[in-house]
Amino acid sequence: MSTETPDDRSKLARDVAAHYERWPFPGGDHAGREGFLLLRRLSGWCAEPAVSGERPRVLDAGCGTGHTTTAIARRLPGVDFLGVDVSRASIELAREHAERSEVANVRFEVADVAATIPADGPFRVVLALGVLHHVPDREAALGTLAGVLETGGRLVLWLYGVHGRRSHALHQRFVRLLAGPDASDSELAVVGRAFVDGLGEEYLPGSGVYTPVEAHDSPARWLARHPEWMADQMFPAYERPVDLESIFTLLEPRDLAFDEWLGVPEEPDRWTAEPVLKERLEAMPRLERLRAIECLLKPAYYFVTARRGGPGP
Repeated sequence: MSTETPDDRSKLARDVAAHYERWPFPGGDHAGREGFLLLRRLSGWCAEPAVSGERPRVLDAGCGTGHTTTAIARRLPGVDFLGVDVSRASIELAREHAERSEVANVRFEVADVAATIPADGPFRVVLALGVLHHVPDREAALGTLAGVLETGGRLVLWLYGVHGRRSHALHQRFVRLLAGPDASDSELAVVGRAFVDGLGEEYLPGSGVYTPVEAHDSPARWLARHPEWMADQMFPAYERPVDLESIFTLLEPRDLAFDEWLGVPEEPDRWTAEPVLKERLEAMPRLERLRAIECLLKPAYYFVTARRGGPGP
């Protein structure tokens, strides 16, 4: 549970907005395994028309520069997409990208997901990918997102995991210690860039610093050309990773039932061949089994879905 006061959360929210005004993120197309998993699920969830006869609608909450939103919208022309983000700079880039891509079934609006969504009517799916760990009042944000879901609609979350962010937390502490307690964003950027350059191409891959697949074998040079990626992981304005238990705790009071941990097999024999362990895993209730799998996986992130009340679409 967060210990910040409402005033703390308000200031932190302003800091987050300012950070992404300067460094709109992610700033590029980064397809991967998660993208294919998401597209497959979205295709199934949106296959049937809504009871009202209207086209299915998908909300991308915290869409950033909108590259993911536009890429998915291009592949699902029968679905209407709305992307919202607190950063005006990100939304401007998202609109430009959608226009250049000639994707007509997507629009973008500035909005704070912890407050309100500028749209009428419910959404079949709400995406919150890489955003709630940067939202100081994520309980309020999740309440807002749950409130715009159809009954039976899906919420998709991608969140940093506490187990996989240990190195990043130490990197962030290192940068802030060397930059000083009152460092400006520019000073933080200088120290962060020097840290990346000091690691170099040889040591960066094993350090916990991450880059997308298109960085290939030159991650340090890639980060130098994409400072928004360095800023996002070296000195974010606010970051609060999660574990599986905190996800369950967030979902339960908001009529959101945990649905699926995407990309993570639940079958015990995928995790152990030891008969005693396998038998005990098989005997566990599902959520308890997932808690046990989490201990083995020590995930860097969580990519999960939840369903809002009632039967699925």
